[in-house]
Amino acid sequence: MVTGMISGSKKARSVFLSLLLALALALPLGACGATADISAYENDAIVISGLPGGEFTVTPKELYALDCVSRTATGATAKAGTVNATGPLLTTFLAQYGYKPSDFSKIRFIASDGYRTVLRDDYLKDYEVVMAVTSGKEPLPEAYRPLRLLIPEAESGMWIYAVIRIEFEF
Repeated sequence: MVTGMISGSKKARSVFLSLLLALALALPLGACGATADISAYENDAIVISGLPGGEFTVTPKELYALDCVSRTATGATAKAGTVNATGPLLTTFLAQYGYKPSDFSKIRFIASDGYRTVLRDDYLKDYEVVMAVTSGKEPLPEAYRPLRLLIPEAESGMWIYAVIRIEFEF
């Protein structure tokens, strides 16, 4: 009787795990665990310069595949509003190349309209920087694609969007 219960239990567990695996493979989730449809901009190029090996590009799809966080922050002005952001932390992005933000003297984020945000000093050591590829469970608004920066504790003027280039300086 006990043997029958154990084998039945193993069988039930096996079926459950098989169903769980099938469900996980069927869902279009990135490592972000979000379900936002980024297909409209998933392959847009974001130029990376200043890291060893020369200039290269990354895409929102590649960033979406990294471990991600979701953060919400409210700016000091009505224009800044409240921002929901999901994407990898800058530390997560740099870790795949063997660096951390504090290894650099500055990191420059450049938007498609030429606007720039430069991170240095405390921003590179003490602040959490989210490289947002979605607005929570929604894709980024078209004007904010392919990448938005959110630094929850910083003033909203640092929350650049439409980022197309990131420059690292040692």
